[in-house]
Amino acid sequence: MTSNKISISFTISRATLSLVLLTLLCCILLIIRAVETQQVQGLFLLWNLFLAWMPLFFALVARRLTSSTSEITKFKEILIYSTLAFWLLFFPNSPYIITDLIHLGEYNSQILWFDTVGFFIAALAGMATGLYSLYIAHQVLNCLTTSIIAWVIVSISIILSGFGLYLGRFVRFNSWDLFTNPFYLLRKSLQELQNPLAMQTTMVFTLVVMVLYISMIILIPNRHASVKNVA
Repeated sequence: MTSNKISISFTISRATLSLVLLTLLCCILLIIRAVETQQVQGLFLLWNLFLAWMPLFFALVARRLTSSTSEITKFKEILIYSTLAFWLLFFPNSPYIITDLIHLGEYNSQILWFDTVGFFIAALAGMATGLYSLYIAHQVLNCLTTSIIAWVIVSISIILSGFGLYLGRFVRFNSWDLFTNPFYLLRKSLQELQNPLAMQTTMVFTLVVMVLYISMIILIPNRHASVKNVA
């Protein structure tokens, strides 16, 4: 009697591993602060980091679907675009952590230097994770459409993420509000388009994310562009 063994291989890329280490460093710093000060102040960054990882999760799922050996059928293409839609929904959570730096003024001045390091690492981890998810989403789009159209979609996504960041920081919307209260979200979003602060925030973060993304592409060696089926 013979037994068939099914082996499942899962490879973690160097890029994902580096993001995991960066996130773990942030968690360690926040836990050290909580233990030393006996306060939970600042631990909200752990939740924000979790949300920052969500777009990377959906981007990896989309790439896994795209790079599988089976042919990309119409149904599979719709599934991939749906996954990318969820990626876009959560993508503003990554640069959002940068705005958490405004909370530093509320913290104990005696350990402000330590809190500054912790918040900086959190912002760096969130931004790096978001940029990597954007890079993967761009790869997926290149497989589904032309390079020009892919860049157009990426650019629009960055603009929408800038506006989404504004809605999250100043209007206090969350990603799941799209499902719990979609009509109010849409109505309020259209109203906020007339707010000068909304336009300023959107333009600033669009510029920041776009420049950081282009800089990252320039830094990444071409050989990494062909890496498939890795997390």
